[in-house]
Amino acid sequence: MKKWFLVSVLGVFVFLVILSGCVSMPGAEGGVSNRVLKVETGDETWKTAWFYNIENYISTDATYTYSVRIYHEEATSVKFNLTLKTAENQYKPVFHEREVPPATWVTIEATYMLNSADGAPSDIYIEPQTSGIVFYFDDFVIKDEAGEVVLKTDFEDGTPQGWQGNNSTIEVVYDPAQ
Repeated sequence: MKKWFLVSVLGVFVFLVILSGCVSMPGAEGGVSNRVLKVETGDETWKTAWFYNIENYISTDATYTYSVRIYHEEATSVKFNLTLKTAENQYKPVFHEREVPPATWVTIEATYMLNSADGAPSDIYIEPQTSGIVFYFDDFVIKDEAGEVVLKTDFEDGTPQGWQGNNSTIEVVYDPAQ
């Protein structure tokens, strides 16, 4: 009886080990979750995701490289902007009208230097030029001139990591493309 019990327990254990290699959580790739920020925009202006207090990461008169991956499921391409707001309420485009085709992750990268005459950096916005859509973004990275990462948000901890919505709702979700 004991031998049968041990064989049964061992069999269940082997089954679970095999099953654990076959099943992964949604959005998982290689056992690592791939979470992204989902942004449901409103029909008003400033339908954005924004990051306050960007001045804690960047300075004026210094060149930075900005990179972000964007995805949406609209029927046609959507154009996106990445805009820096200054303490002087000026809005400076890091990139403008960058096109993202439907159902494809696109990495957009731009190099930009905010001039001190425009004011200190305040906030940064990712905004589609089409209102009333849902889009996703991930791996927002800012690097300084030496290539050192000064800010990276990847949402893998399940939080928005400082991003907020304005006339939009935001939520960390698993990558919809997987």
